[in-house]
Amino acid sequence: MASISSKKIVFDMDGVLLDSERLILNIWILLGEKHHVTGMEDVMKECLGTNNTETRRIVESHFGPDFPYEEFRAEAREMFFDRTKKDGVPLKAGSRELLQFLKINGWDIGLASSTSGNTVREELQTVGLLDFFKVVVSGEMVRESKPHPEIYFKACEMLGSDPKETIAIEDSKNGVRSAAMAGCRVIMVPDIVPPDPDSERLAWKVFPDLGEVRRYFTAM
Repeated sequence: MASISSKKIVFDMDGVLLDSERLILNIWILLGEKHHVTGMEDVMKECLGTNNTETRRIVESHFGPDFPYEEFRAEAREMFFDRTKKDGVPLKAGSRELLQFLKINGWDIGLASSTSGNTVREELQTVGLLDFFKVVVSGEMVRESKPHPEIYFKACEMLGSDPKETIAIEDSKNGVRSAAMAGCRVIMVPDIVPPDPDSERLAWKVFPDLGEVRRYFTAM
C-alpha cells in the first residue's frame, strides 16, 4: 500500500461531515406515509451516497415508474431546507476538529459529494467548513453516480494526486465502493447503516467516529 506521506485526502459530505442523513431518513419516512408506500427507510438507505439520477432509478425500481418521484423529491427538499433553515445543518462530532488538524498539518483536502454543487457550497459555507477544501466535486460534475469511481477519479485529478496515494473518508457502502474502485485508501466511518462484509473488506480502516480518525492521524 502506498505511503500516505502525499497528504491528500477526500471527504464525502452527508453522513461524514454533516449529520444530515438522519434528518433525510425521517423526512423520507414521513413522505412515504403520505404517498402510501411502505419500506421507505430501507429504500433511502439503499440510496445513500448516490446522485439524483441513481436515486430516482432505485426509488422507481421499488415503487414503480408511476411513483411521483419529482413531487416526492421537491417535497423532501422543501422539508429539509425548512428544517435546516430553522435549526441549522448539524455537524458530525469531530468534523471541524479533524479538518483543522489536517489543514494545520499540511494536507490538501478535497470533497466528493453526490449532492448538487449549490447545496454543497451553501451548506458548507453555513457551517463554516467550505474554506477547508482545496477542491469540491459535486454530483452534476460527473456522469456516473457512486458506487462508480468517477467522482473519486475527478477529485484526485483536481487535487493533483494519484488515487493510490489518496485517502478517502466515507460512511456508506456506495461511497466506500466508489473510493476503493478508484484505488483510494478508504477510511469508513459508518453513519446510519453499519458496515456490511463487502465494505469491511474494501475499507483500509473502519472507525466509529471522526474523533478516532483524528487520533489515528495524530499518533502516526
